[in-house]
Amino acid sequence: MSKTSSVQYRHLKTENLGTKSDLKSLIVEALLRSQADGRSLSQSAKLRKIDLDQDGSVVILNKISDPSSWVGPVFAGQLIQLELGTLLPAVTQSLDDDTDEFLLENLQLGEQTQILKGAMYFAIVGNHVALIEGQSVKSRTLERYLTRILQDAARLEAGTPVILTAKFASGDGKALEAPTEVTVRAAPVKASSQDGAQGIHEIVEREAARAKEAGHTVFDVLATLGWDRTAIERLKKDIPSGGWIEGFFKVVIKANRAKRPISRATIEEALRNIDPADLGLRGEGSEKNGIVKLSTPRSVKTKGQLLDPTDAMLQIVEALKEWASSGKIDCKFG
Repeated sequence: MSKTSSVQYRHLKTENLGTKSDLKSLIVEALLRSQADGRSLSQSAKLRKIDLDQDGSVVILNKISDPSSWVGPVFAGQLIQLELGTLLPAVTQSLDDDTDEFLLENLQLGEQTQILKGAMYFAIVGNHVALIEGQSVKSRTLERYLTRILQDAARLEAGTPVILTAKFASGDGKALEAPTEVTVRAAPVKASSQDGAQGIHEIVEREAARAKEAGHTVFDVLATLGWDRTAIERLKKDIPSGGWIEGFFKVVIKANRAKRPISRATIEEALRNIDPADLGLRGEGSEKNGIVKLSTPRSVKTKGQLLDPTDAMLQIVEALKEWASSGKIDCKFG
């Protein structure tokens, strides 16, 4: 079996890192560095687990490409996030049973069983990165993880994060011109089909959960713009049953009342983790929708519900080679 997955492109932001920075080499050095017990991170996945969120989960650089291949141009890996704990809430009876209610029980898992929250796959050549995101494990997780292991290995100064910028183009494939206006669509918040306070409570609860995962909902934007809690709560109560709220956040730079261009570098960093469908750029008086990030669909073998990590990493490397050969990125494999 196989599944079509989107391979996305990223590039290391080298500002403040030095023009000679090489992400692939830095990672290999960090993984080969001897720990206090004389072993290196490359020798044990246990040593590569990190508590990034302090929420009862850990992130692990799990499967990695063969260390003997690291003398070549490519490093590839699988990043997973596991939820620690041995209790799993579940319904243990048939959903076809005629019953007043289905009972939720906490299933006791084996002490050595951890729940997978998500997985992502990536490959790095120099400062070029290609990746397949999971539903829960995104590019931002990879940035934070690489920042941590590089800082722990003294390969990155404290306070200097790894930032992986995206590469945007217009819908017709041409290079993206510097726009004078950026519009970002915040995630809409839908009302419950129920009336009254219960519906409002559901909106708030769902909004809080979505804010934790995405962090850029309509209410987040309004709070950032200075709306106080009372005003936001009043707005929530105005959402009718079955309705929703949508918002667009417009960014412009002005000098002497005239709009000034926003650089491509700024766009590719600031909007790297936002879906192009939620973006609009305006420049030279015309709306430039149809923005695309550099990405390509690839067919990846699966193992059950998961991607085959070996094939996923292979397909990611092939995507990098295709972009390089077509001149879309300046990436050398020789």
